[in-house]
Amino acid sequence: MPSKPKEIARFNGKGILLNQYTMKNPALKWEKLEIILYEDHFEFIFPNRKINVEIQYVEDVGAELPRRAIEVAKASLEDITYHSSIVYKLPNSDKTMVGFAPETSIYGRKPIEIFLNHVFHVLLDKKPCKIQYAAIKGGTLDPNVKWEDGKFIFVKRKSSLISADLLAVVVIKDGKPKAYNIFTNIESIRIKNKLVDDKEEEVLEIKQVKNNENITSYLYVPARERLFVLRYIYTLTKYKNVVKDLLPKTEDEIASEFAAEAFSGDKIKSELEKLTPEEQEILMALYTGISSLELPNVLNMDVDEVERILDDLIEKGLLTLVRIRKEVELSEKGRAITNYIVSNF
Repeated sequence: MPSKPKEIARFNGKGILLNQYTMKNPALKWEKLEIILYEDHFEFIFPNRKINVEIQYVEDVGAELPRRAIEVAKASLEDITYHSSIVYKLPNSDKTMVGFAPETSIYGRKPIEIFLNHVFHVLLDKKPCKIQYAAIKGGTLDPNVKWEDGKFIFVKRKSSLISADLLAVVVIKDGKPKAYNIFTNIESIRIKNKLVDDKEEEVLEIKQVKNNENITSYLYVPARERLFVLRYIYTLTKYKNVVKDLLPKTEDEIASEFAAEAFSGDKIKSELEKLTPEEQEILMALYTGISSLELPNVLNMDVDEVERILDDLIEKGLLTLVRIRKEVELSEKGRAITNYIVSNF
């Protein structure tokens, strides 16, 4: 009889299930969630469903939540001040994100960091990599530094104030293990192409300061694990800003860029000319954070008139219907046009 997988950690709080179908559901909401992390899979336990996801199907950890998930929390007054996510894609299924947050924010971000520390252990511990440690010292290339086969390890920290263990790389030198602390005292990290075993690969170039000397190391790891390494740095270390630009763009960022390209210059002016002053006023109010339900009072307009204008703006694709009561938010097209108004008038 096969042995039961070892349980590693649990997270209790609230969560939201996000994919292309749930994102369009007006009834989308945050609900009670328990996450159980085993050595080989996750178990996501919602009130009415249980989802098992093998570790091999996890694609990302700690990605930003879509704006829709944040707005749903605001609408229901859910406290998700501190939150995170796990992204997976099961065979023959759509990519899905599970957003999760503690029941309360009174304990700060620590409950999430403690859980993510366990998650990164499962995703990265003992995973193989290759390293050229201190290939450049003080601006001088060391020709004796070659690629070494290594593995990721986690080193326990002495301070109880730090939730995360320290990620490092261990290699075998002269029959003995030697650890390289390449994720401390970081100055910069970038992705560049470099020959690895006679094949050009994308590697991480990591610049550090050690003993008052600048050193540059190179780390090769497969793309999936490379993303996990960058997420570890972003979510559990103080070097968040160092790797921010190396992380995948969120769907909201991609959509905003697409909207900016699709609705820029003459196209935005053309769309703007079709809007009445009242429509522009409502777009401006929504842009500044006023709820659509507050519009009649804030703008001193008749409720029915506001409803009619909202219908027109929805039909024009400038607003997205969130609730049947005409609770709306700016669409990417509407955001692009309103941003033009703010910038030019």
